[in-house]
Amino acid sequence: MVRAVWKYLLLLLSVCLFCTPLHGQEGPSTERPVEVYFAAVDPEGDDYGPGSYVYPRNLAFRPYEGLYDLLSFRVSGDGEQLFFDVQIKQVTNPWNAPEGFIHPVIHIYVDTKPGGRTTPLSEALGVKMAPQYGWEFCLAGVGWESSRVVSLTTDQSLAANDLSAAYLPDQNLIRLTVPMAVMGRPQKSWRYYVLVGAYDGFGPGFLREIRAEAGDWHFGGAASAEAPRILDLLAPERGKYAQERQLQPEKDGPPVIYPVNMKKGIPWGYLGVAGLVLVLGGFFKRRMVITGFWLKGTAPGVDGKPQEDEK
Repeated sequence: MVRAVWKYLLLLLSVCLFCTPLHGQEGPSTERPVEVYFAAVDPEGDDYGPGSYVYPRNLAFRPYEGLYDLLSFRVSGDGEQLFFDVQIKQVTNPWNAPEGFIHPVIHIYVDTKPGGRTTPLSEALGVKMAPQYGWEFCLAGVGWESSRVVSLTTDQSLAANDLSAAYLPDQNLIRLTVPMAVMGRPQKSWRYYVLVGAYDGFGPGFLREIRAEAGDWHFGGAASAEAPRILDLLAPERGKYAQERQLQPEKDGPPVIYPVNMKKGIPWGYLGVAGLVLVLGGFFKRRMVITGFWLKGTAPGVDGKPQEDEK
């Protein structure tokens, strides 16, 4: 009887040893691998719209910089979900929104194919998209459970669905999550507009007003009453598509903005310069050959006549 009990205990001990992971080892992971489809960075310290916007004066906007400063943008997925990650320099939550952030209002417009819509979800943004880069999807990341993903249907109407939005403090990212079944797998040809505005629960499109002079609850530095309510825009630091240039007021309507990941056209200017260099190079090479031949055949002697070979 005692022997049988000992056998049972030894068997039980062996099962426990084989089934319990050793210290430092992990059981099989249930997380799916994540693939990155697109990533871009944005200049730091440019949460001033066209270059002139000034923060409101209320203490809720401390430290009065960085609350809308877009630093990076990334699109990734695990086969079932798409993750749109936005990094903002300073993330605070003075009004305790459940998402963990409240100041930035994030709009991500995705151009997936020719055609599309060229006006944003809210006219208060004060811009329009380039006609050749219309959007088919918009992800709006807004605090207080107001986030949504909007799709452009075949009849050009808009269909909205709930969107998961959350601040990930360990990564300092605001993540907008959409089922891949809604948008499909991102392609290299997709183009992205990323806009950052300021939250106002009573403003049109939840966007805070920007006036000529800053106040306790509105921004300053607007050149007109129709100034874009965009603090930061994903754009290169310099050049034709720099943020400051894109957001400058237009005489005949709102400013036109452009996405990142645009198709690069044929650089005709560079090709023209290269062609000119080749032509000039061939011309001077020919002149050098002719000149060298002439010098070789007419080298003067002492008396000014060609020298003859000595025999």
